[in-house]
Parts: sequence; C-alpha cells; structure tokens
Amino acid sequence: ILLGCSWGWVLLSGTPASDMCCFAHGDALLRSHDSSGCLELPLEVVAHFAVNLFDRARPIGRLACASRAFQCCLAGGRHRKLKVGIVQTSCIQSLIESLSRIDLSKLVDLRIDFSAGSSEWRTRQDIERAVRHLSSCLGEACSLQKLSIRMAAFDNSMERLRLSADVWGGLLHGLSSLASHGTLRALELSSFSIKEYSGRQLRRAVSSPDPDTGEYESRCVSKRSLGMPAPSFADVLSRGLLLEELLLTSNDIYSPTAQSLSKIFSQLVQLKIVDLSRNHISQEVMHAVREALPEKAELRGVHNQTVCC
Repeated sequence: ILLGCSWGWVLLSGTPASDMCCFAHGDALLRSHDSSGCLELPLEVVAHFAVNLFDRARPIGRLACASRAFQCCLAGGRHRKLKVGIVQTSCIQSLIESLSRIDLSKLVDLRIDFSAGSSEWRTRQDIERAVRHLSSCLGEACSLQKLSIRMAAFDNSMERLRLSADVWGGLLHGLSSLASHGTLRALELSSFSIKEYSGRQLRRAVSSPDPDTGEYESRCVSKRSLGMPAPSFADVLSRGLLLEELLLTSNDIYSPTAQSLSKIFSQLVQLKIVDLSRNHISQEVMHAVREALPEKAELRGVHNQTVCC
C-alpha cells in the first residue's frame, strides 16, 4: 500500500525480504530499503493519514512512472504488471480491466459483488462477459486464498439472472484450475443456481437460451476447456482439500444436490464454516450434511431455508 503525505511517500508491505519497505520489528518506525529513498515515519503519523490516503490510485500510478525504484517494486512478472494483493469490486468494467492489468500470481483475495449498487445498466450479456474473463484468469491466480462471487439476482430488465451453460461450464473449469494450486482457503458463491443434472453432474440452470450469444460464448471458452467436458461442481470442491470456509447462499440448492455435496464435505477435513442459508434443503438433509462435516465445523442455515421439502 502506498501512502502519500505532504512531505513524502511511504510504501507499506507485508514481505520485507523482497519489497522496498516494511514494518520495523521492535520499534515504532517504518524502515525502508537503502535504495528506495522512502521516508521513515512513526506509525501514529501513518495511522493519522492512512484513512484519507487509501484511495490515491492515480498518484501512485504517476509516482510509479516517475520513479524507477517504485516502478520495479510495484510491478512484477514477465509482463511487468501491477502487484496487487486484494481486488474488491462491484463494477463489471473495473473487474475486467483490473484482471487484465495486475500480476495474477500475486493476487490473494478477490471479491466480486454484482449484487451491490444499481442494476440499471447491468445486462446478462455484460455479466457473462465478465464471468468469461474471470474464468480464463483463475488458473493463473496461483496464490489466491479467498474468492467471493456474488451474482445479481436480476438484470437491468428485472428478469431473473441466469448464466448460460457454456459460461457456467467455463467458470467450473476456472475454479477447477484454481483449486489445483492448493492455495484456496475460502470460497463464496451467492445467487447462482446450482442444481443436479445427469446423475452426479452439478451445473447451473439456464432460464432461457439466447441464440444471439450462444455461438459467441462457445468461441470464448478458455483454451484449458477446449475439447474437455466441464467438471461438476462436486468435482471442483473435491480438489479444494484445504478449504476452510465454503459459503453457498441463495443458490437454489435442493435436497438431492445437498446430499451429493455432503459426500464431498466429508473429504474436506479443514472445513470450519459451511453456510447453506437461503436454499431449499429439508431439515432432514441439513442434519445429514451436519453429520458429514468435520467434527468442529460450523454449519449455518439449518433453520434459514426458503422452502423446506
């Protein structure tokens, strides 16, 4: 994080060995690397200015262009893209641009909330375009520990939002590639429609086909998934053996799907929290899910189901 003040700039980093500045150990000063030229400021001074300076993205960009030392610190990877640890957005365009311009290998926390803000200009095609781009990037996020995707319940025409089968399949491919890195600790999917089809295959329901976009979506499937059937959602979860938090709220999950997922939950020994709130799971099946979870895991949503069947 680059903090600016009237008399200088300070870079705060969590990796002292490789970056330019770090918190000093044992005193209240910020120690900077000899070659960086950064100021040393007391922590109380930094704390005073921090709240008002976290949004200084444009000055940071200008500083990176003006100083070779800062540019080397802020950019990395083969293409010298910006090093970013956390991305949080509810804007479709900012998501696409940020994933295109940052070093994905440094990304630790990605939070996408399409349910926030106005849906006036949010069409299904725009959201699917963003999800396709996200799917193609997840395989490169080898350090990602937390992924949260909250879909909008309705599009700009106030119709129930449903992804097409191709887009959902591409997302499953991306999640599968992400899980193979073994770094994911928390996964949240909200307002999807995860249902059971063709035996064990868990896929997203499609409300209505769109002949204008289907061919285009097929061409935009990630190269990783060309010629390969989409994995089931259960297959994706089975690869996330180090998952600690799994939040699947408002996903139209019914009892048969929950029963299929419970077989996977028993393999995820690191699970601490599972949230199945606002789905359509019977009390009997919820108790069966509870029995399948590790002993110390917390199951949320037992009494918060929209329909009990």
